[in-house]
Amino acid sequence: MRLALLNRRDPWWDVEGRGARRERRRLRPIAMTAFVAALAACSGATYAWAVHLGFASFALHLPVG
Repeated sequence: MRLALLNRRDPWWDVEGRGARRERRRLRPIAMTAFVAALAACSGATYAWAVHLGFASFALHLPVG
């Protein structure tokens, strides 16, 4: 059994032409970079709220004061 994300072949890949394939290859790293940036922003916001609410100091045994 294969995972659906690993077997993502576009059935119209040959029909669309070289320009569409080139554009898709060009946009893939940009989309991945945007995803990583969004993930980092969400992680940073979660950490900031944890510090603000005092969960981080409790979990890391930091002095509160």
